[in-house]
Amino acid sequence: MNLAANIITLRRSRLILIGAVLLICALIGWYVVPRWVELPAGLLRDLKPGRVYRAADGTPLRQMLNDEGLRMLPSVRFEKLPEELIHATMAAEDKRFFEHGGIDLIAVCRAAFANVVARRVTSGASTITQQLIKVASPREARTWRTKVREALQARHLEMRWSKQQIMAAYLNRVSYGNLFTGCASAAQGYFRKPLSDLTTAECAFLAALPQAPGRMNPFRSVDRVAGRQQWIIGRMKELGMIEGEAFEIARDQRIRLQRFLGGFLASHAIGLLNEDADQAGQDVVTTLDAGLQRRIESIIAHRLEGLRARHVGHAACVVIENASGRVVALVGSRDFFSDDGGQINGAWVPHSPGSALKPFTYALAFEQGRHGASIVPDLPVEYQTPTGLYRPENYDHRFYGPMTYRDALGNSLNISAVRVLQSTGGAEKLLALLQRLGLTTLTESAEHYGLGLTIGNAPVRLVELTNAYAALARGGEWRPWTLHHSMAAPPAVRVLSERACFLIADILSDNQARLITFGAHSPLRLPFRVAVKTGTSTNYRDNWAVGFTPQFTVGVWAGNFEGQPMEDVTGVTGAGPIFRDVFLMLHDQQRQTWFKDPLAVTRLRIDPRNGKLVPRGQGPPVRMSREEVFWDSVRPPMANASDYDSSTGAAILPAMYEQWAKSRDNWLGNLVMTKDGIAGEWRILSPADGLVVKLNPDLPQGNKLLLRADSAVMWSCDTLRIVDQGRQSYALLQPGSHEISAEKEDVKRTVRIRVESSK
Repeated sequence: MNLAANIITLRRSRLILIGAVLLICALIGWYVVPRWVELPAGLLRDLKPGRVYRAADGTPLRQMLNDEGLRMLPSVRFEKLPEELIHATMAAEDKRFFEHGGIDLIAVCRAAFANVVARRVTSGASTITQQLIKVASPREARTWRTKVREALQARHLEMRWSKQQIMAAYLNRVSYGNLFTGCASAAQGYFRKPLSDLTTAECAFLAALPQAPGRMNPFRSVDRVAGRQQWIIGRMKELGMIEGEAFEIARDQRIRLQRFLGGFLASHAIGLLNEDADQAGQDVVTTLDAGLQRRIESIIAHRLEGLRARHVGHAACVVIENASGRVVALVGSRDFFSDDGGQINGAWVPHSPGSALKPFTYALAFEQGRHGASIVPDLPVEYQTPTGLYRPENYDHRFYGPMTYRDALGNSLNISAVRVLQSTGGAEKLLALLQRLGLTTLTESAEHYGLGLTIGNAPVRLVELTNAYAALARGGEWRPWTLHHSMAAPPAVRVLSERACFLIADILSDNQARLITFGAHSPLRLPFRVAVKTGTSTNYRDNWAVGFTPQFTVGVWAGNFEGQPMEDVTGVTGAGPIFRDVFLMLHDQQRQTWFKDPLAVTRLRIDPRNGKLVPRGQGPPVRMSREEVFWDSVRPPMANASDYDSSTGAAILPAMYEQWAKSRDNWLGNLVMTKDGIAGEWRILSPADGLVVKLNPDLPQGNKLLLRADSAVMWSCDTLRIVDQGRQSYALLQPGSHEISAEKEDVKRTVRIRVESSK
């Protein structure tokens, strides 16, 4: 018996020894060996999400791919992860996640038994920690060596990181299909929601995807994913993660996908933002209003559909918040994905602005003391330029005689604008002003553009021209436009006087001032005051409508990127209706107001035929009058009896208007007459009154100015020599201002014109 007892004791000792050895080996394998296995380098490397562009309210506009070509948002801390998503992920992948040490031995035994019975691999036992190791490791063949190494790495990770860190890392790195990496990116991509807004059913839906993100593509078959989602919700109930009414709501909720594959809202605006390397992976909050952006895109698409037959292909629109200079909407084309140039940014590509530059010419004149009642002769005129004679013409090839600055600008008369620019200092003055207002495309010399600058012979960008108009809305203070929400507004720069800008705003918002050209009921007439100016380039290639209220400035361009002309589409018929729709929408969103009259402003009645004040009480009978705005220090003279014909009340105009008064262009009829009546039936044909000549010393006869009249006359000039060569008469020009006279022996009448010449 002693022998038997000794044998039993010996066997027990051996078993104990073997058990101890095995235990020591197990402990070494569980706690020591894993530390010798390095963790994947990718796991220790910071994630680099793609940059996300957001609207001012945080709405995602565009999610860029990261360096690996994945849609990834910034990582979400464990505390910010929805509890329902954590539970759903555990129910789907690893129910004992918070209990095991990286390797679920119970699951391993269960899987091994099932696979042996089935004689094939039917079940796995990977934990979330192991899956995280796999996600962070380079792709390689799934051999038993690879699986063992990943298991050891999972143990190593469990000894270094907390469960919370591991869960957060997994949910931020796992693929949810369609290049969505991480739960935040998946929530935005499939539901257009932040994680915090996900329902339990939506969390279960996302948890269903990592098992087979390629096969379970919701965009191809949402029902396939829904089946696994329902299984996960059931598992959550079995595990006590969800119960009662919450379970029923999750089970019955119908999943509605809101596809967001990176987004292409405001793509042209995002293209203008600087790609600052220091901001890589960070959210960029723009100044854009996402809702406003979408509605303007719809307006443009709708309006262009109605203009398709008239060959209008694209349009662009910019809306600027005046107080800050922030661009709240920028649409660059009809459709970013259209194959006829949709990716071209119409808000940035330069185009000819037509008459949209004229307000700045008149602003220069108002800076010099002129006013809305100042008179400009809308009569034929020609200017000598380095490339030949320049004869501006009005849009309808008519002449309008004496025009107040208000009516000339409101009706967008080309001849008047050119004359006003010449009288204010020429293209040099206007070019300098436009450059101070931020029009960066005007890089040529003033001589290159000439007086045609005021009627749009130089290309400009829509966003820059809109911002220049915003300076008018601010009373002459310019600030740069911006798309960066975080960028502090720099100090405003005074470019124009408040006086000039107030007069421009008052004229451009005056529907009566544009009656001749646009009629009483054009799209430019809105139910609230808006200052607006249109522009149409040569051959109808571009048209514009730009304007403002105190709150917003809106600019619209319409045309074709390939430069094809539209069919008789002007600013008022092409860009104008879009401009109107946008401002009506802005008014619905935020009531538009108007500028209050400054204390220095006085409103008085004038006679628009001569620009003089209409006397109250005693005075000549005036058959025409209208209200005009004046700064207290600047007023025209008072009209008197000598300004009118006593019998008819017609306004007596200077002799320069005689031919116009007798022509079909005389829209005033018998309301005007000239001092000489119709006694003189001849006129000077060349040069035109007010001609400006640049002398060219390189030409042998560069100083000879041809003098012509429609009758035989005698020419004279106190400052120039007149020569006759056969039947032709010439003035030999010298630098300076000259008055040339013509008279006939049989008619007691002298006609005088003025000519300026310079080297």
